[in-house]
Amino acid sequence: MLLFKRIFNFEKSTIAGMSEQRLNQRYTPGESFPLQASLQFEGRDWPARIVNISGYGLGLFLGQHDAAAAKGQTGSVLLTLDHLRLKIPGRIAHAVRLDRGLSCGFGLLEVDYLRQKSYLQLIQPIAIGQSLRPVPPELIAQNEPQLIRQDFRDDADSLLTVWREISPGSPLHSFEFRMHDYFCKADAQNAVLKAYLRQATDSHKGKLSNPVFAHSSGLHDEIRKLLGLILPNLSAAVPEDLKSFLRKFAH
Repeated sequence: MLLFKRIFNFEKSTIAGMSEQRLNQRYTPGESFPLQASLQFEGRDWPARIVNISGYGLGLFLGQHDAAAAKGQTGSVLLTLDHLRLKIPGRIAHAVRLDRGLSCGFGLLEVDYLRQKSYLQLIQPIAIGQSLRPVPPELIAQNEPQLIRQDFRDDADSLLTVWREISPGSPLHSFEFRMHDYFCKADAQNAVLKAYLRQATDSHKGKLSNPVFAHSSGLHDEIRKLLGLILPNLSAAVPEDLKSFLRKFAH
């Protein structure tokens, strides 16, 4: 039922402490993000496109003209991604008939801890990718004489840093991506992705662990998988050549 077994292992207290602002934020999955949804009610299964997703529900579009969902109606939404099949009960918050189908909001009802954790895991790659925005150049310290540094930061705790060579075309040299407590980095020369965890220390910033390799109970693979799921959701603020560069390390 879980998208990740080793990362984003939210405890009940962590979920309870998440801010209302963060959970209320609506994110739009990238067009190539392979998350599928269907709305189930009155014994029927209606394929749906996810317009947006938040910690409390989804905006859905049903392309079928005979879809009869109405405000207050209860049912379930089935979400599928990779090996994950997650079914969550909910209620139609609003429904609007359009020429091409039905637009509706689906509010989630209270579920058990495991399904709640799975759903919040599912949102992470969408939220991280969609929230990244460029940091103004004047706020970035340039301390590599042969390289130009660019930063992209979200409103939580993710930071994508890329270094470009000072040469015609500004080719990409390397990157480091902090995705909450999970890090990965690589450079163009050796094309090897290294994964790390942030370890708790007395410092509020913490420190990086030693690299997490593939034999470490699949942790390296899950961090690589997280990167791969973030990439289809990267905002338009991230340049296309950088997206292509990152894709080389996500497979």
